[in-house]
Amino acid sequence: MNKAWWFWLLFSASLWAEQYRDPFQPPLTAVCADPAASPAGWRLKGIIGTPDLRYGWVITPQGQWLGLLPRQLVLDGDWQVMQIRPRQLEIVAQDRAEACRPRTGSVVLTLGKKP
Repeated sequence: MNKAWWFWLLFSASLWAEQYRDPFQPPLTAVCADPAASPAGWRLKGIIGTPDLRYGWVITPQGQWLGLLPRQLVLDGDWQVMQIRPRQLEIVAQDRAEACRPRTGSVVLTLGKKP
């Protein structure tokens, strides 16, 4: 056999090995989000803008201020801002990984209301 054949055989074997899972190792699972990470403890502090585009200002329990836009993803993409009304902001849980338990529900923050 020539050198090119041995070279191809040597490197192609490592590529084939990547396709197969080790049967003695547990299967890989999706990394699911921490269910405790929720915007439920956030407080709505203000809303600015026009009916076409409103911004919501919230403060987290850790004291961090966040400016939110409609359709913005928050908390590593697990939640999405759905609506910003004159005195309310709605955030909905997103289902991202099929292997994780389905996340459903929403959090509605209202001006002047504590959680």
